[in-house]
Amino acid sequence: MGNLIPILISSFVVLGLSALFSFYIGSKKKGNEEWSVGGRSLPVYVVVGTQFATAMGGGMLVAHVGIGYSSGWSTLSYGLIIGAGLLILVFISRWLREQGFTTLPDIIRKIYGEHPLLTSITAVMTIIVPFGWVATQLVAFGSLLEAITGISPAVLMFFLALISLVYILPAGLTSIAWTDFVFGVGMLIMSVVSIFMVLNMSGGLGEVSSNVPAASFDFPGGMGAVGGVTILLWSLSILPGTLTNQMYYQRIYASKNAKNIKISLISTAIVIMLVEVWAAIMGMSIRSMNPGLENAEQAAGWFLTQVPTWFLALYTSFIIATIMSTVNSGVQSVVVNITRDIYRNYINPDVGEKKLLALSRWLSVAVIATAYVMATQFSGALNWLVATYAYSAGALLAPIFVGYAFRNKNFLTVQGGMASMIFGLLGTGIAHALNTTIPYVIFGLVLSAAALLIVSLLTSDRSSIKNESVEDVQKAGSE
Repeated sequence: MGNLIPILISSFVVLGLSALFSFYIGSKKKGNEEWSVGGRSLPVYVVVGTQFATAMGGGMLVAHVGIGYSSGWSTLSYGLIIGAGLLILVFISRWLREQGFTTLPDIIRKIYGEHPLLTSITAVMTIIVPFGWVATQLVAFGSLLEAITGISPAVLMFFLALISLVYILPAGLTSIAWTDFVFGVGMLIMSVVSIFMVLNMSGGLGEVSSNVPAASFDFPGGMGAVGGVTILLWSLSILPGTLTNQMYYQRIYASKNAKNIKISLISTAIVIMLVEVWAAIMGMSIRSMNPGLENAEQAAGWFLTQVPTWFLALYTSFIIATIMSTVNSGVQSVVVNITRDIYRNYINPDVGEKKLLALSRWLSVAVIATAYVMATQFSGALNWLVATYAYSAGALLAPIFVGYAFRNKNFLTVQGGMASMIFGLLGTGIAHALNTTIPYVIFGLVLSAAALLIVSLLTSDRSSIKNESVEDVQKAGSE
């Protein structure tokens, strides 16, 4: 109880003030465009904050400190992979922003043309990743906070799900992005304070260097302490997932202009690297003080048992905020796909923006309620949900990036796009079932790219759509 009461007070203050801010933003930005893509007018510092919060999640606070504990500077290798994905997006960011896209299926429609099956597969493969994020973040939140507070995970997850709606409903991505910025600034401050605290507790970097293995502490050699095979596996799983995560794309669409997009993506990559430095120092310092932890991911939790109550309360409240920002982004991303790519495209094409906004809010409640039920009743299936990252990348990476490269070549066809997604899913699924040593997504990526090029080659002469979008076809016909 000595820790629980300060944690509750700190959490209510942080979340209460940020919730009021969310409602304030919602009162100023009420349109569906603001709900879906931030009104396409978010300032660069807000985009950096929300990109950072989306990439960070709860894993950076727990799992990455664990990597630092077991393998020192290897956290930087992980950060470089995430940063590489963001920098690749820089090269296509201007085109993405100029097209006025809202979702990932918009990209596919632009390159391959309108086709119900192609759009539907794209929408489903886009939805499963953020939905998996929502469910797994709920579970992570319940497990982490149960150890600190003693409250049942089901109760904690319900609290998080309910509070998350306060940030989603007012203005969707606009209110999420602005509160993400606030939370991101708060977490950076907490990170700086925690670094000084852990170094003071451990006796400084000199003492740390003498107590941890040289293979972990030496730089830059320590970046490979986790092992070359593990870094390769990280690259093959993280990079494709980053490049097909709609939540990153939405923030590109929401930026005020193309110049700001490049600044925001590069700045986000730099901030992520700085946080990885923090995770490495935190992990190695904790190992210097307590080298006997059975599980490296216990390092962050052990540190919190050693700090003053005031810091524990503040740090815990921002852990809650960071995990919640990921949940918010995931729910909003899923809802945008349902309302725009499915409902408006195939069920009610004439729906007005006001009704679409109301539907988005109701669906937000439904999505987070579904994720809560899965997190509490079917927690054994959550490992499968994490694997959806691989299936999504296997189906979407080649159609998006090979499609972008050939978008003006009058070569790719809608049949090639469908074949690419189907073979990507089959390759990923078969390799997953065979329990291959290397990441099973690689098989999906190779088959997807091959199917896209081969089937497009075979059907290009007979395709009536080819590389053009429906709008391009109509324009050519009118001329």
